[in-house]
Amino acid sequence: MVIQAFDTPFRKKCVAIGILIVILFPFMASKYLIHIANLFAIASISAMALNLLCGNAGLLSLGHAGFMALGAYSAAIMGTQFGMPFFVVVPLTAIVGAIWGLIAGLPSIRLKGMYLGISTLGIHYVIVYVLSEYQFYIGAGFGIPIADPKIGPFTLSNEKGWYWVLCIMVWMCGIFITNVLRSKPGRAWTAIHNRDIAAEIMGINIGYYKVLAFVLSTSIASMAGCIYAYYTNVASVTEYSFGLTISYLAMIIVGGMGSVLGSIMGAFLITLVPFGLMSIVDMLGITGVIKEYFFSIQWGIFGLIIIVFLLVEPLGLAEIWRRIRAYFMLWPFRYKPLTITKR
Repeated sequence: MVIQAFDTPFRKKCVAIGILIVILFPFMASKYLIHIANLFAIASISAMALNLLCGNAGLLSLGHAGFMALGAYSAAIMGTQFGMPFFVVVPLTAIVGAIWGLIAGLPSIRLKGMYLGISTLGIHYVIVYVLSEYQFYIGAGFGIPIADPKIGPFTLSNEKGWYWVLCIMVWMCGIFITNVLRSKPGRAWTAIHNRDIAAEIMGINIGYYKVLAFVLSTSIASMAGCIYAYYTNVASVTEYSFGLTISYLAMIIVGGMGSVLGSIMGAFLITLVPFGLMSIVDMLGITGVIKEYFFSIQWGIFGLIIIVFLLVEPLGLAEIWRRIRAYFMLWPFRYKPLTITKR
């Protein structure tokens, strides 16, 4: 990933500008904007996990929100009830997600397409039902409260502190997934995605790599759910409805299937849409029916965005960025000149 980011002068400039924006943002933005940036960072981690499964391995999962809920409640149980520290809880929630990913991935050996999606949707509802019963059993009401996590002597109790931690996590997750995609499993997932029968003929154990994709994706998703629960200080089953899975599917479709950068760009857009709509409603002073049915209108706009991208640019924001980057890299020339090799 470092080689890709710094292989041309234009990319060097883009990376330098991006790093500068990330560093200066918390010093110039309000707490509200930093809060939105933190939600975007958490969404980026979870979107990269789903894109690994759907975009790279070509496996449909409709249970993504359920795996995030597993991470949230694992954090509540291990962190609140057993008093485990934050840096221990996060990797343990990834292990919990991996175990459930193994269970969810086993049907992928025999099923594909919509049938596989329905099986993951069933697992989602099983997880949500069990967690809701657990929440009711312990008398937690609308959710299990979670205290602010501590990293050594520091307590993550404000938006700015979380901002730096989440930036590091997004960077580490992006580096990890990028390098995994370059490895043997990544090449196997690409082959399975393009033509699974041909991949099997070439000797690829498609069952093993399908299950591995589920294990890795759900472990990262569970970790993202854990981080979200710590950030919001509560684990509530109502946060992880099927609608949340639709939001993440929208992120990877709009951002670009199979692209790490596309996952981040899609997470940025879809996270920003509801806050942008609410700001417009408040700025225009809109009341009455429109404000009352704001969430329904929001979902309608999500659907409209997905349809527009599928019709206009199926490859998503990542492809749009690639074209912009190519234009500025080659400007003022229309085509890339021939490369002269020095001898």
